[in-house]
Amino acid sequence: MSASATDYIGMWYRARARLGIDDRIEFIFIHPASGKRHTVALRHHDHDGVGGIAESLKRMGVRQPPMPLSRQTRPPAFWRRWQARPERRQPQSPPWRVFTSTAEKQADAPLVEWLTPRQTLALRQRAEALQVSLNSLLLQALHRAVVQTLMTHAVPISWCFPVNMRGVVPMAKPDMNLSSAFYMTVDSDDSLTHLDHTIRRYLKANIHWRYWHLARIGRLVGQRGVDWLCGRLLNGARHGGSFSNLGEWQMDFVSGGLAPDTVFACCGPGSPTHPVANGMIIVNGSLSLALKLHPSLGAPESAVRECLQCWVEGLGVTA
Repeated sequence: MSASATDYIGMWYRARARLGIDDRIEFIFIHPASGKRHTVALRHHDHDGVGGIAESLKRMGVRQPPMPLSRQTRPPAFWRRWQARPERRQPQSPPWRVFTSTAEKQADAPLVEWLTPRQTLALRQRAEALQVSLNSLLLQALHRAVVQTLMTHAVPISWCFPVNMRGVVPMAKPDMNLSSAFYMTVDSDDSLTHLDHTIRRYLKANIHWRYWHLARIGRLVGQRGVDWLCGRLLNGARHGGSFSNLGEWQMDFVSGGLAPDTVFACCGPGSPTHPVANGMIIVNGSLSLALKLHPSLGAPESAVRECLQCWVEGLGVTA
């Protein structure tokens, strides 16, 4: 099967932009000593997170590292892409807090925290000791932080879990939208073992392949059809957000004239149906966490900061 130059996934972000929904992904370079930021803002209709990282490094003059690829070495048989959802628990709409104060401004840019390489190693070792993935630790801590700081009470809610498809689907351009996803239900009392098993079951059931085919419906209905479908979906189910882990990278910041210990972070804009935007990435051994809330929540910057701090503390890593 030949690769199409048309970014069918990008059609959805073009449709959202036409509905007034921001589709910027922000890639942030931070000088750790001064805290000074340089942000490269790209459009999601042109790139997914991984592709945007490559483009942002190119614009900053940083030598291009290899892109992470799918863990699958070949596509599954077609019938294996349509298996049943591996959990019966149904999510509820998140009961978001109502933020009534108008005195404090909302955050325009993502807030960022990061762990040192030593702290990041300790977090990896904790995951290994518990026999769970790093994603399970990050997702549990993020979900509990959201419940504690942004919701009125705990209910099981849905999180979108993006999956990198590079290396296992045809690629006309390696920096285009080449991610799929699945949706999993998370509750605040879910154990790490339960979350880890659930993630693995979704991946084994190839649910992300189902969404890959469905999301590329623009091949059949064109941009106008995707525009119509997008409008309908915005009136549909409500989720927590997208749990966006962009993987592990080695970046030669010095090649772009930046400090060798530059902190790199990235975060999408979120949407009314996926309001908790976040991004996780390990660069040169250091994990960064970025958080941004969609304006539809009406949350002030202090609420974003509280949620981010709670997320970091929930990882259980000390200085």
